[in-house]
Amino acid sequence: VVGAYQQDAVHLVRAGELGLEAAEIVVGTVTPYADIIGLAGGGTTGGGEKTAQDRIAFIITTVDKIGPDLDKIREKLKLVKNEVDQVKPKRYPETFRGQKIREPLTEVINLVDEFATLTSEARPVLEVSPWLLGNDAPRRYLLVFQNDGELRPTGGFITAYAILEVDKGKVNPVLSEDIYAVDARYKPDKQAPPALIKYVPFPYQKDPRWRLRDMNLSPDFFVSMGTFVPDFQKASRLEFDGVVAVDTKVLARLLKVLGTIGVPGWGNFSAEPDERCDGCPQVVYELERLISKPVNELKTARKAVLGPLMHSIIANALGSPKERLPGLFEAALSSLQEKHVLFYFPDEKVQKAMESFNVAGRIKDFDGDYFHLNDTNFSGAKSDIFITQAVEQKIEIAGDGTITKTVTVTYKNPSPPSDCNLERGGLCLNAPYRDWVRIYVPAGSKLVESSGFEEEIKTSDELGKTVFEGFYGDKYPLRPQGQAKISLKYQLPFKVKKGDYHLLIQKQPGRANPQYTIEIKGQQEEFELKTD
Repeated sequence: VVGAYQQDAVHLVRAGELGLEAAEIVVGTVTPYADIIGLAGGGTTGGGEKTAQDRIAFIITTVDKIGPDLDKIREKLKLVKNEVDQVKPKRYPETFRGQKIREPLTEVINLVDEFATLTSEARPVLEVSPWLLGNDAPRRYLLVFQNDGELRPTGGFITAYAILEVDKGKVNPVLSEDIYAVDARYKPDKQAPPALIKYVPFPYQKDPRWRLRDMNLSPDFFVSMGTFVPDFQKASRLEFDGVVAVDTKVLARLLKVLGTIGVPGWGNFSAEPDERCDGCPQVVYELERLISKPVNELKTARKAVLGPLMHSIIANALGSPKERLPGLFEAALSSLQEKHVLFYFPDEKVQKAMESFNVAGRIKDFDGDYFHLNDTNFSGAKSDIFITQAVEQKIEIAGDGTITKTVTVTYKNPSPPSDCNLERGGLCLNAPYRDWVRIYVPAGSKLVESSGFEEEIKTSDELGKTVFEGFYGDKYPLRPQGQAKISLKYQLPFKVKKGDYHLLIQKQPGRANPQYTIEIKGQQEEFELKTD
């Protein structure tokens, strides 16, 4: 026993030495960017620039110099990871003489793993960042707004879009429009998928042709955009270099840093809690009001708020003093990590870079157990603003290594219903919820039993996974101030060998961080699923 602890000490000391060597390289690398990321003592970026726009220009001219240092850091962190991976936290007590032992040790090991992964994933993005920022030529991006209040497979209902031009880091909005305006010009020639025809009576049961606004039906963002982009370009006659999808959480986080901003013609927007939607950010309520509430003007004009709003946010962000930059940096990074921003590029090299950084919304291959829960709001209301989700997974491993899983998902809506009488001017945010549920698991998994669905579970294969597909909401919807529960029991197609079990959980884009509980061999772990 003592020998094992002694070996752990040797590994940790060696990891500490290597970590200090990596830290020296990090300090030298980040010093020119110290005030951008909120570090003191690093001098002033690029000689004293005052705004975020100045700093972006500085980054464009220097970012290619980071690559070699990042390689050195990555190699050092690999060695650190190899050392700490030899340490087994489970052989340590939870506490010793009132001090926590196992938890801090586990956190250190996880932190090293995260840093090692981050440095490995960041290099391809750094390589293409001059291209992305328009260093050699202006780039145009299609900014797609996915309304996560009405959750769809890739993050939300496609509500509106804008075209942004980036020239040497300077962002200029070109135009914005409601998705319904493009759909009105679109001449659909594809049959809509069965789920739309079955669960969205209007317009699909009368006219089953696939509309642009519903084309993000695959949970894999690359697959959805591969369907959406060519037809969108035909209808809009617009050309662009890539797609950036954002949801309301990105806007709220940026406004939390920037404060209240004014948008000419549309009013003021902020991240302050709004009691009209049980404390959701004011910008979320105002966007839903502008998008959803009947007014005496064309519907296709109302959702064009996205372009002016993004213009104001970008202008305020780029003109921000350096004191706000760390907050903006953190808001952007957390939005990327938590899958509230997604990227799609026809250019293969740029797309691969986005995938390596896990911001492309791909369903991943994985050698082991896999789980992805994907909900689709087919009720039309914006109830996902209020709904919380808790997922319990009980993993049973038999003596022969056979793995059986029981997954229980609990949806709760604690808020009161909205006034959905449109004739008297109600704003229908919170209403009975209809949910098309798909659960992606390892290919070849076999369903044992299920409950909570209104029809028999359909099993199919998609994206290299087995998919269990179900629905609830017509007979027994999730009502405001109510809850719904579904459960699945299934057997995995492989067996555990030598007690070696691995699980990858992929989060649905746009979803607020659900609570997860994993139980295996009498042990339990609880966490918020913020990212994959």
